[in-house]
Amino acid sequence: MGGNLDQDVLSRRAAYGECEHALEGFARRASVLTVPNKWPFEARPGGAAAGAQLAVSWARSNNPATLQLASDEAPEDAARSLLHRTYGLVATVFADRIIGRDGRRDVTAGMLKLAVARLRELYSGDLDRMIHGGVIALLSVDHIELDGPNPLLYQPVSGAVRGDLQGVVNRALGRLVNRQRLRLEEVETDVIAGLLKELFSNTHVHARTDLNGAFYRRSARGILFALRPVDTPHDSHAGGLKVLREYYASIADASARPRVEFLEISVFDSGPGLAARALGKPVEQAMPINQEYDLVRGCFLKNFTTQSDPSHGLGLPRVVQALKACGGFMRLRTGRLSLCKWFPPRTQNVQFSPDDTRFIDAGGDDEIKSYAPVTGASFSILIPMGLGS
Repeated sequence: MGGNLDQDVLSRRAAYGECEHALEGFARRASVLTVPNKWPFEARPGGAAAGAQLAVSWARSNNPATLQLASDEAPEDAARSLLHRTYGLVATVFADRIIGRDGRRDVTAGMLKLAVARLRELYSGDLDRMIHGGVIALLSVDHIELDGPNPLLYQPVSGAVRGDLQGVVNRALGRLVNRQRLRLEEVETDVIAGLLKELFSNTHVHARTDLNGAFYRRSARGILFALRPVDTPHDSHAGGLKVLREYYASIADASARPRVEFLEISVFDSGPGLAARALGKPVEQAMPINQEYDLVRGCFLKNFTTQSDPSHGLGLPRVVQALKACGGFMRLRTGRLSLCKWFPPRTQNVQFSPDDTRFIDAGGDDEIKSYAPVTGASFSILIPMGLGS
């Protein structure tokens, strides 16, 4: 199994805290990773994107990166179960070697063949084949795209990011909303489409290459849609995040219904991360965490850009403004930071203000804390639906 490497085995009960513990391990030593074939955390807000970011961070910390399959499912179901989940697909395509549950048999070729088949399903545009566990995943995995980039996200001829994601947003949300018997007219799809365009374009520009401009050997980006029903009491829905519990409580106070449906939109990438890209070089562990926070916060202020084109630099402020208009919640994990921001529902003044970019630590502490470094950036946004009158 590759010598005396440690093993990181995520249990089915793992959530945000356990993920952070695993990331701390990745930062200290090499390891063989095992993730569950079924992981309930993926059904929690931001769980799918957090799992994908964890898998990429692990793979970039190991050379070679060995993934060992879990034994929590019957052998005939395990591979399909794993690959139909975003974190499992990402872990598979980022691994250098995949071994069976016995810890010896090399199953890399067979798993990659299945991964390519699953990716083609996700690129097909057939929502019946794409949706799994209530999640619709729009992925772009550069290094195994045998037939070109995802046509749902990119223009087929030019390879440019689609200028208008309204169509795919309408289809994806229509499918999710109809399954829950909610009304699509309660969702401002034009706002969501614009928000996604800003976030995904940002990953396309900043996340496919390293800080020297070289394309990564393996890279991926993704947009995830899901509906998350939350009932009171809401502790079990927060995944251990104090700030998310507080947000749920604010929404419960404003809602005429005991259950609130939240639309989740998550975007993740495997790039250098916001602070490193802004700085133009890797963030050193010796850098004070408040300095890294200032670099990330600067990415959300108007007219900030790492591009020479003056048309760039308005994307992330628009994301914050859209979040404010919706009374939404956002968690951002990048570099050594785990940050949150939320706005109360029915905010009257939705004009962008620099104060809107004052994030709080995801742990709910007054001060910004330093976490284990992660690869790329993972945004998870929650938008309340159907609060009633």
